[in-house]
Amino acid sequence: MKRFSAHFMSFATVLLLGTVAQAGPIPPDKIQWQYNFNPGAPALFADGNPGASVSFTNEPTKTAKGSSDIVATNLRVSSAGTAEHPDKLVNNGAYALTLQLIMNDNGNPITKSLTFTGKLSGTFSNENANLTNVFGPNANQVVTLGAYSFSVSLTAYTPPGPPDQENKGSISAHVTVSNISPAQVPEPSTMLLSGLGLSFLGGAAWRKRRQARAVAA
Repeated sequence: MKRFSAHFMSFATVLLLGTVAQAGPIPPDKIQWQYNFNPGAPALFADGNPGASVSFTNEPTKTAKGSSDIVATNLRVSSAGTAEHPDKLVNNGAYALTLQLIMNDNGNPITKSLTFTGKLSGTFSNENANLTNVFGPNANQVVTLGAYSFSVSLTAYTPPGPPDQENKGSISAHVTVSNISPAQVPEPSTMLLSGLGLSFLGGAAWRKRRQARAVAA
């Protein structure tokens, strides 16, 4: 009987320690997610001249893992104007970019959207480009997907060059993935096994006290 009780106590201890240790969520740096930025309009047209524009690309959906820098869109100017008589962006420079975040949670895709705004200002022509950018007040946003927090910040603007420049301008963002709570909550199966382990421990202690009373009697 003593050997039986010792076996049960050892088994219960393994349940209590082992199952709780395995209950933690996947670390944020191992989380894989997808993203896509959709511009509110494919282009901004120059004030008074719909033939000149600054275009925004809509990149295919991409995949990242953990925290990462990402490119929201690429920019290119189109104009027939000259450097002496450039096209202008004063009234028509406001833009919007909607980010779609997707995470797979145990086979169930979770999707959330965030919309960012900004404004381009300046001049551009067939020979030069001088465009500045100001991000809107919503440049830093946080959204929850499953058990994780995604903090998204528009961080960088690279101005587009003249139309014949091969490299495009860009708007970039940084995404920080973190746990909602650092505390690890045991899964229901873990709690069940832990309760079973406690029952074994309690039963073993009861048998030991009963044997002690029998010997004393």
